[in-house]
Amino acid sequence: MTITSVALSTVLMLPISITELNDFKRLAVNNPKHALVEFPRLLMRYQGETSNRIALLYYSALTAASRADDWPMFLDIIEKMRAPALRAYSDGNKLQLLSSIGVAYRLNGQLEQAKIHYQCAFKFASNDIELAQLKVNQSIVYRLSYQPALAFQLIESVNSNQLSDKVKAGYSVVHGNIQQSIGNFQTALHSYEQAHELYIKMGDKVSKTGVTGNILGAALAVKNLTVFNRYRGDLDKAARIYYPRILDYLQWLDIIAYALESQTLSTEHQQWIENHVVKFVELGYEDVIKAHLLLIKARDLYPKGTSMKFKSYSLPEKLGKPWCGSF
Repeated sequence: MTITSVALSTVLMLPISITELNDFKRLAVNNPKHALVEFPRLLMRYQGETSNRIALLYYSALTAASRADDWPMFLDIIEKMRAPALRAYSDGNKLQLLSSIGVAYRLNGQLEQAKIHYQCAFKFASNDIELAQLKVNQSIVYRLSYQPALAFQLIESVNSNQLSDKVKAGYSVVHGNIQQSIGNFQTALHSYEQAHELYIKMGDKVSKTGVTGNILGAALAVKNLTVFNRYRGDLDKAARIYYPRILDYLQWLDIIAYALESQTLSTEHQQWIENHVVKFVELGYEDVIKAHLLLIKARDLYPKGTSMKFKSYSLPEKLGKPWCGSF
């Protein structure tokens, strides 16, 4: 064995440090696809070790798989966490695991499965902060299920002052979405701006970029071009790196902003709206799209019978059963 290979073997056998875990956690949030590439390398360092750090590594990998839409990898990680070697550690944090599974179901439009997994997770909440986080998650499901009254009631029962920055940021986005769904765009704008500040503080560039799109949409819905221009800037650059899905939406926002400022809608812009409006409704922007079209006197361009379209992947039901028991 050469010196180089000895050194490499030694590195591979070193235990995973807290610093590495924290770095991987941040990578799972900001660059999930790369995190999934790094995940097997870190597992090699595992080398049969059993510790809570390994469970934390798997939790972060679940986050990465969910954010990267890599559902086969998500299922593979869940399967490994069912194994006897990891059950002692995965069982120790059922709340986080069931919440992650609930998020995966929600992203894929399996709202009833998301709801029952969140409801099960409530049994393992040990403090008000954990309870608040679950209420935030459950309120998202109610909103997506077109039950805004239930979503509003649940989110308003949360005391946001007691939340960590991470949970408070998510709460602010959800609160904004719910307020927007009942037509309170000014309140929604304020909530989105709060989330934006928190994401900057946490260094979550993906979420910061995504919520900036929400800010822009809400600002136009209340005809606040000053706020729109403040946040619009060179958002295209960040979107290409961290949140490509909003690139076309930025073009929509620019057209609406121009129509509001000029008080006219050109034939070219009207045709572009007609060609793209279904896409944005299916992406979940329906509430703000309606408001925009109403402001530029083009409400008739809103497509009838169109609603949000979820990801097409269908996860097996009751993935959380090993940790939840009977549903």
